Amino acid sequence: MRVRALIGEASCVYGLTGDLAGARRLIGEALAAAQVPALAAVVHAQDGLLLLRSGDAVAAARTFDRALSTADPENHRDLAVVHINRGAAAGEMGDLDADLRHHELALHHARRAGHDLYAAFALFNLGFGNYLRGDIPAALNQMEEAAALQPGGPDGWSEVGRAAVLLDAGLVTDAEKVLAGAVDLLTSEDLTGERGDAALGRAQCAILLRRYDEAVRWADRSRRAFLLVRNEAWALRASAVGLEALLAADRDGRPSRRATRRARRERSLALAGDAERRGRGAGAVVAVTGRLLAVEWSLLAGDVGRAGEIAGTLPPRLSADNPLPLRVHHQSVLAQVAFARADRRAGLRAVRRGQEILADHRARVGSVEAVAAAAAHGGRLARVDVEAALATGRARAVFDATERGRAAFAGAARVRPPDDPELADLLTRARRAGEEARELGASPDPADRKVGARRELESRKLQERARRRSWRLAGAGERMPTAATASAVVERLRCVAPDAVLVSYLLTDRVTALRVASDGVRSSELCPAPEVLELARRVGQDLQVLANRLIPAPLREIAATSARRSLARIDTLLLEPLGVGGTLHVAARGALLGIPWAAMPSRAGHGTWVNSWADLGSVGRPAGVDRAVVVAGPGLVAAEEEARLVAEVWDDVQVLTGPEATCAATTRAWVGAGVVHLAAHGTHEPDNPLFSSVRLADGALYAHELDGADLRGAVVVLSACEVGRSSSRIGGEPLGLTSVLLRLGARAVVAAVAPLRDDVAARVMPRLHRELRDGADAATALARAVRPEPEPVPLVCFGPL
Repeated sequence: MRVRALIGEASCVYGLTGDLAGARRLIGEALAAAQVPALAAVVHAQDGLLLLRSGDAVAAARTFDRALSTADPENHRDLAVVHINRGAAAGEMGDLDADLRHHELALHHARRAGHDLYAAFALFNLGFGNYLRGDIPAALNQMEEAAALQPGGPDGWSEVGRAAVLLDAGLVTDAEKVLAGAVDLLTSEDLTGERGDAALGRAQCAILLRRYDEAVRWADRSRRAFLLVRNEAWALRASAVGLEALLAADRDGRPSRRATRRARRERSLALAGDAERRGRGAGAVVAVTGRLLAVEWSLLAGDVGRAGEIAGTLPPRLSADNPLPLRVHHQSVLAQVAFARADRRAGLRAVRRGQEILADHRARVGSVEAVAAAAAHGGRLARVDVEAALATGRARAVFDATERGRAAFAGAARVRPPDDPELADLLTRARRAGEEARELGASPDPADRKVGARRELESRKLQERARRRSWRLAGAGERMPTAATASAVVERLRCVAPDAVLVSYLLTDRVTALRVASDGVRSSELCPAPEVLELARRVGQDLQVLANRLIPAPLREIAATSARRSLARIDTLLLEPLGVGGTLHVAARGALLGIPWAAMPSRAGHGTWVNSWADLGSVGRPAGVDRAVVVAGPGLVAAEEEARLVAEVWDDVQVLTGPEATCAATTRAWVGAGVVHLAAHGTHEPDNPLFSSVRLADGALYAHELDGADLRGAVVVLSACEVGRSSSRIGGEPLGLTSVLLRLGARAVVAAVAPLRDDVAARVMPRLHRELRDGADAATALARAVRPEPEPVPLVCFGPL
C-alpha cells in the first residue's frame, strides 16, 4: 500500500507542478520500499511513464524494459499498461516495429485481463503506429474500434490522436472539428500535456486554412503547455510549428523585412540544434523541420548560397516512418534550392520524388474524398514547380508543371465499388431519414415539422458517419494517372482533332492562359483575375434569377441581358485573344469551372469541354451508344414528359419513372449503358460535396454511393439544378457529383452549374439527345441544343480530352 501510494503521489506532483526531480524522489522511496520483484516492476513502470511524459523516450524505454523483466507474468492488467507505455516510447524514438510489437502484446494482455479500457488504448496506439507507417485506412479502422470499447465514448487524448491522422490525410476541417471537441474532454489538471497536443494540432490546421496569426497563437499556447510539464522535446515541436506559420504568412503575401527573415533563419537553426541534441523520435523530426525552415527563410532573404549550405546537411530522402507532410515539404525545399541555383534538372527530380510520395499515399486510400484531401499537402510542391516553370518563360514548361500538380490528385480512387455492408446501410438510412424530413417539413402541422427537423439532423449525422466509414476503406493500389505533357497533347490533337484547342487557365493575381493546339503551345497573360471572378459571380446570380418562375418576365429579361453582357465580357477577356474557332477544351479550377462556356457568344454552335485537368485517359473508350437509360425523379412538373421525349429518340432504351425510379434500380440500370439521362431535382452541398445528390423515388442518390462504380464510356446527362457545381477542397481539388462521375470514367457529363428551369430542360434535352444519336460528341451536341434558346442556358459539358 505504501508503494502504491508513493507512486500515485509522484504522478500527482509531476502533473500539478512539472517537478520531475521531485516526482522521481518519491519514485526512489517507492523502489526502496518494494520488497518483491513484481512490486518493483510496478515502480519502474511508473518511473518510465514520468520520463516518457517529460519527453525522454530513451530513458523511459530502458526503465519500462526493467519493469517487464521483473513483472508477474500472470498480472495481465499491469503488463498491458507497461506494454502500452513501452510501445509509446518506441514510437517517440521512431522504432515503429517495436511500437507495434509492444501494443500487440498490450492488446493480448488487456483481453486476457478482460479490461476493455486498456484494450482500447492498445488498439488506438496500434492505429497510430499504422498511421506513422502511412496506412491511414488501417489507422482509422483501429481507432474507431478503440473508441467503441471506451466506456462513455472516446476521451480527449484519443480524439487528439485521431485528429492527427485526419490532418495528415488532408482532412483539415474535420481534424479541426475533432480537436475543438477534444478540448472539452481535456479539463483535468493532469492533462496539461494533452492540451498541448490539442493546441499543436489546432495550430497545424490553422496554417493549412491560412489563418496564420491564429496558428502562431495556438503554437505558443502549445509550447507553454509542454514547458509546464517539462516536455522540452514537444515544446520544440510547437516552436517549429509557430515558425512554420510565420513562414507561410510571408509566402502568402505578408512579407517581412530581410533582417527579420535572417533572424528567423537563425531561430530555426538554433531550434534544429536543440532538437538534434535530444536524439531520435520527436527530436529528429524537429531537427529536420528546423533546417527546412532555415532553408526557406534564407531563400526569402535572397541568400541562395546560405540556403544551399543548409540544404546540403539534409538527406536526399526521408524514411517512410516520417510524417507525409514532412516528407513532401522536404522535397519541396530541395526543389526550391535547385531552382534558385538554376539547376532545373535537380529541381524536377525533387518535384518528382515528392509526387512519388503522394502517389504512394493515394494508392493506400480508398475514397475519392481521401484522394482529393491529400492535395492539402501537395499544393506547395505544385506551386514551387509552376513558379519555377514560369521563370523559364517557356509555355511548354509551364503547362507540364501545371498538369503534374493537377494529375497528382485526379482520376478515380478505386477501380471497383467497395463491398462494405456497413457503408451501404448508413447511406440507405441517411436517404430514408432525409426523405422523411422532406415530407414532414412540408406539413402544415408544427409538430410534424418539428419531427422533420429531427429527422433531417439524423440524416446529417448518418451522412457524417458514412464519410468517416469511407475514409477507413483501403485503396485498390491504384497509382495516380499519368500527367499530360504539352508534347502529348499536341500529338493527340494532330492525330485526332487538328482543329481543336486546349486552353489551361492559371489564376494568380492575373489570369494566364496556356493555349495548346496542333501547331504548338503559347502562353498569354490575359487580365486581372479579380475582374473575371466578379463577372463569374454576376453570371451566377443572373442565372439564379432566370430560373425562378415567380419572378416576372420583364425582370427575368433584365437578368438575361445582364448575363449575356457578362458572358460577352468574359469571352472578350478569356477567349478572344486566343483565336479559338472550333472545338475548345478548358482546363481550369475554382470559379472558372462554374461558367456556362457554351453560352458565350464565340462558342455558339462549337463544342466546349470543361475539366479540372487535362485528362488524356479517354483513348480507347467506346464512342457508340448500345443502350440508353432514362430516369425521371419525383416532384418535377415536366420530368416524366421530358423522360418520354428523350426516350423516343433512342431505339434501345430503358425508362424508369414513378416508383420504379429508385436509387438501386438506377445504379443497376446504368452499368454498361452508353447514355444515362436523369431528370430530377438536384442539390449541390458546398460544405459536404460528396453528399451532393439527385432525388429519386426513394430519396437522394448521393455522389458518395457512386464512389468506385465503373462508368467508363458513358455520357451522363443530369437534367437537374446545380449538380454541375463543385466545391474546392484545401489544395484546390474540386469535388461534387460531376467530378465524381468523371473520376469514375464517364466519357462526358452534361450538368447545370446553376438552377435549370423545367421548360428550358424540356426543350433542350430532346435536341441534345437527337444530336448524340446522330453521332455528335457530347460538347457539340450541347452547343447545338442550346443555340436556339433566347437566354443563356447554365449547362456545361464536362469531360476529358
